[in-house]
Amino acid sequence: MSLDTGVIGLGVTVSRGSCSLFNAICTIPAAFCPRRPCVFERKKGLYSAGNPMAPTYSDARSSATSPKLRVNTERIITRHPEFYFSDGSVVIIIENTAFRVHQSLLARHSEVFNGMWGVPQPQQAEKYDGCPCVDLQDSVNDFVDVLRVIYDAFHFDKIKPDTSLSALITFIAGILRISTKYSMQALRNKCISIIQDKFPSTLRGCDDVLARGIQYVPSEIVRIIPLARETTVPKVLPWAFYLCAHISVDEILANSVLSWSDKALCLAGKERLWAMQKTMTHSFLLDFKQAPACTTGCQGRMPRNLKLADIESLRINPHPLEEYTDWKTLMICVKCQAMAEAQHREGREKVWQALPTLFLLGTWDEIFKDQAC
Repeated sequence: MSLDTGVIGLGVTVSRGSCSLFNAICTIPAAFCPRRPCVFERKKGLYSAGNPMAPTYSDARSSATSPKLRVNTERIITRHPEFYFSDGSVVIIIENTAFRVHQSLLARHSEVFNGMWGVPQPQQAEKYDGCPCVDLQDSVNDFVDVLRVIYDAFHFDKIKPDTSLSALITFIAGILRISTKYSMQALRNKCISIIQDKFPSTLRGCDDVLARGIQYVPSEIVRIIPLARETTVPKVLPWAFYLCAHISVDEILANSVLSWSDKALCLAGKERLWAMQKTMTHSFLLDFKQAPACTTGCQGRMPRNLKLADIESLRINPHPLEEYTDWKTLMICVKCQAMAEAQHREGREKVWQALPTLFLLGTWDEIFKDQAC
C-alpha cells in the first residue's frame, strides 16, 4: 500500500496481486481545553474581554472612509472600512480598529453581549464618536468574519460542496472562535455542523465519509486539532487523530502546527490502530482461522498473497475502519465467510468505540458531554 505524498484519500481501491486487499485504503496524513470563560473587567470606563484569539485571514472590503482618531491622546483608532455604520449604536474597538455596529444585533446573537449591555453604565463611561465604547481583546479578522455572518444572512452559502478543507477551515475558524467565546450558540452550532460533515463522530458518519472518498491533505487536517481544542469541539478530534496517524513519522515530527504532546499521540496511535487491525478487524487476512463447522478445509485453501512489504505498509498506514467487501477472492466456504464477515463487522464497531481512548481523548460519552457543556 503506497502513500500518495501530500494527499490523503479515502475510498480508494488498492489491489494486491490477484485479490483486492482493502477496498478503501486510507492513504492519509487528554483532557480537552474547557471553554474559556468570558470575564469582563472595568478598566478606565471601558469594558475589556480577555482571551485574545489568533487571526485567520484578512479580507476587507472598502465601503467608507477610514479616518484615524486619537482616543485619550494615547491611542490612534482607525475606523473599519466595512463595519462602521453611521447609525450604529455601539463602538467596538479591537486592535485599535473601531467597529460602529448595532447593539441590538449583537445582543440578539450573543448571550454575553446581551448580558453586558443589561448592566447600567456610569455617566462618565468612555464614548467614541458619541456612542458607548467597548474594548475587546480579540482578532480583528475573527470579529470581521462574525460581523459578515450577522449582517449577511447568506454568508454561509459561500461554502460550496467542492470547497477545499483548507478554505473551509479558514472560513469558519474565526466565526467558531468568536461565537464560542461570546456564547453565539446558533453560529457556533452552524460551524460545528460544517466541520462534522468531514470529521464524523459516529461509525455511520465514518462510513459515509469513506464512501464519498473525501481527499484530505495533511497540512489541512492538522489545523483542525488545535482549533477543536481551543473552541471545545472534541467530537471531531478522534477522526482528526485517526487521519493524522497516517502521516509519515518524519512529517509529524517536523510539523509546526501540532503540539509535541499531540505528535506523540499520533505516533502512539499508529501502533494501536495497527494492533487492532491485525487482531480485530482484518485478522482473517493475516491469520485465517476456519469456522468450526467448516467441512471443506478452508484453512489450507485460503490464499496467502501478503508479502512482508505489504504487511509493513499496512503497519505504517493502518486503516482498521476500512470496510472489506472483496470476499469472493478469499475462496472460502459460506460458513467460513459468514464467520469472517461477522468478526470484521464486530471488529469495526469495537475499533470505533475505542477510537477516542487510542489517542487519550476519553470515551465517546465523555466527549459528547464535554461538547454539550
